[in-house]
Amino acid sequence: MQKPIILPNEQQRLWELYSYEILDTSPDEEFDEIVKLASQICNVPISLISLVETSRQWFKAKVGLDANETSKEISFCAHAIAQDEDFFEVGDATKDYRFYDNPLVTESPNIRFYAGVPLVSRNGFKLGTLCVINSVPQHLTQEQSFGLKVLANQVIKLLDLRINNKQLAAQKLRLKQQAEMQNRIISIIAHDVRNPVASLKQIIEFSNNNSLSQEEVREMMLMAESHLDGTLDLLSDLLEWGRMQITAHVNEPQSVNLYQLVEAKFKRFYATALIKGNKLINLVDKDLIIATDPNALNFIIRNLLSNANKFTENGMITIYGQREKEKVLLSISDTGIGMDEKIKNKLFDRSCKITTNGTNNEKGSGLGLLFTKDFVELLGGTITIDSKKDVGTTFYVELKA
Repeated sequence: MQKPIILPNEQQRLWELYSYEILDTSPDEEFDEIVKLASQICNVPISLISLVETSRQWFKAKVGLDANETSKEISFCAHAIAQDEDFFEVGDATKDYRFYDNPLVTESPNIRFYAGVPLVSRNGFKLGTLCVINSVPQHLTQEQSFGLKVLANQVIKLLDLRINNKQLAAQKLRLKQQAEMQNRIISIIAHDVRNPVASLKQIIEFSNNNSLSQEEVREMMLMAESHLDGTLDLLSDLLEWGRMQITAHVNEPQSVNLYQLVEAKFKRFYATALIKGNKLINLVDKDLIIATDPNALNFIIRNLLSNANKFTENGMITIYGQREKEKVLLSISDTGIGMDEKIKNKLFDRSCKITTNGTNNEKGSGLGLLFTKDFVELLGGTITIDSKKDVGTTFYVELKA
């Protein structure tokens, strides 16, 4: 028995075959009809659409044969794609030196006759064959071989149509995701920029009040400058969120001192918290280092801080952080108005946005926490919530260390 040769472009041929994502897929009526018609045209009991892989030939469609695949080593189809012709025929396998002792000849299905037409992709690679088989010697007529070639061409057209449809579906999905992402970016800008700008306007109005002393005006303007810095940081975070939505991944991990990151956020939130009469408390371990995307972590902490400040007045907002084995546990607690079980259970449900005004009637879109959850999950973490009405709320974030 002669083994089929390995083609010079075998690796590229295999890449082409894999790109069709057809191997080991479920039966398709269109391909099944082609092998049935091939069997009738050529007057044979067996017809196959055979795709030749590294060590096997797998049958996308078949008639007259129970097996789903056979070894490439004994495959007639592997010989068919190794020659330069567009048609390969073996009239009597028992008299052919390449096949006379082949197990497919000496045992079931007792092949005597084989004819195959290579399935050539648009890039010129032979993926397999459309073949017909009989247990008695035979030769195809010119009309039969022509019909087999026409059907083989239809197989390639179906394969190309299949992959084109998948690409169109993927493109449609991407366009839908991009549209959703644009809407979400607009929503988050409305949600997260409106409140800081409104607070900044309030600071300016206070500073323009003639009843204020010069020292109080100076303090107000310093507060406004700090608040503006925080708003600019916020816009940077929003751009990072948009990038994450487009690329669907975070940046390479960097070593981040969590205590210092929280301190930096507190400085940016000082003016906002002062207006509400809230005290910011950092209880993160001072030497807690986490390997993560700092922009994503910034986004998470900023949103949870903003949410805590929104629903707290003349209270405390506390951030805890510690390492526990291979995880970092982070919590953001407030002594605000809290929420009941009904609202808490729907907080992360995208099908029913929860919007509640803050203690100073601050408006929101109900999307900020959903976006925060996006980032937490993209970092491989989890976020949960514990809240009691008129007592306060705590968000627990668990991240990989």
